[in-house]
Amino acid sequence: MTQIRNFDMLMEAARAKGQKRIAVAAPYDKGTVGAIKDAIDSGLAQLQLFGNKDKILAALEQAKVDAAAVSLVDTPDTQSAIFQAVQSVRNGENQILMKGAVQTGALLKASLDRTTGISLGRLASHLMVIEIPGYDRLIISTDGGLNIAPNLMEKADIIRNAVDVARALGVEQPKVACIAAVEMVNPKMPATMDAAMLSKMADRGVFGNALVDGPLAMDNILSAAAAEKKGIRSAVAGHADILLSPSIEVGNVFSKTLSYVVHTLSAGIVAGTAAPIILPSRSSDPKSKYASLALGVLLAK
Repeated sequence: MTQIRNFDMLMEAARAKGQKRIAVAAPYDKGTVGAIKDAIDSGLAQLQLFGNKDKILAALEQAKVDAAAVSLVDTPDTQSAIFQAVQSVRNGENQILMKGAVQTGALLKASLDRTTGISLGRLASHLMVIEIPGYDRLIISTDGGLNIAPNLMEKADIIRNAVDVARALGVEQPKVACIAAVEMVNPKMPATMDAAMLSKMADRGVFGNALVDGPLAMDNILSAAAAEKKGIRSAVAGHADILLSPSIEVGNVFSKTLSYVVHTLSAGIVAGTAAPIILPSRSSDPKSKYASLALGVLLAK
């Protein structure tokens, strides 16, 4: 498979995969309906919308979306909309779950229930696939949206989820950089300890053929020249495909800083579940929302 290096290639690959079916919980807001319109206009997906029928029809009409182009499931309340949307993915009727005008926590709680949800039995995580101007590849940043302060084994699951996505993007040997403030292991800095242990786990084959290195400061992660000046010998430094954040703050600040300062494009998704979960952000630009849809389609089984 050819490596997907930018969003144009991502969208082309998603279209080539054929239409997938998306379940949307309570699509009443402008952002969600805009994403629905993009999915219909592009032919990327078929949409099944769960919620109050009158509210959905009003939102579709306002956005000039033909109601005949979607399937509607009328539900008595928001909780029912969430539950039925999740169940439709669990039973295979739909292949992707998408958040509408509902609380993210409520959607994830229903999705990650091990009895009635779409959990795989391992930690789910949020990741951003980012297109940085001037870069020759897409960068995956994780986790800046779901797991607050992951421990060592939770970080291992976050890496597994990101590696699965990287491979879906055609990266044959994903390179994972564990972010820290320094490159040396320091017992007073837990991020450096976890990074060193994750690197050793990778050496023992825990993550397949993926390369994991750390601790690495951001300058060495983004620049092989910076790493060389510091005498750091690493196949990951300057060539990372995946950036593992030690906490939600680091991942969140990194992706949002790039978005607003460098004007990057990004596609966000929850991975590590039986089906992709799309969480559109109200502040995302239209192309980023469309890229999230395309990423969901690419990852869907």
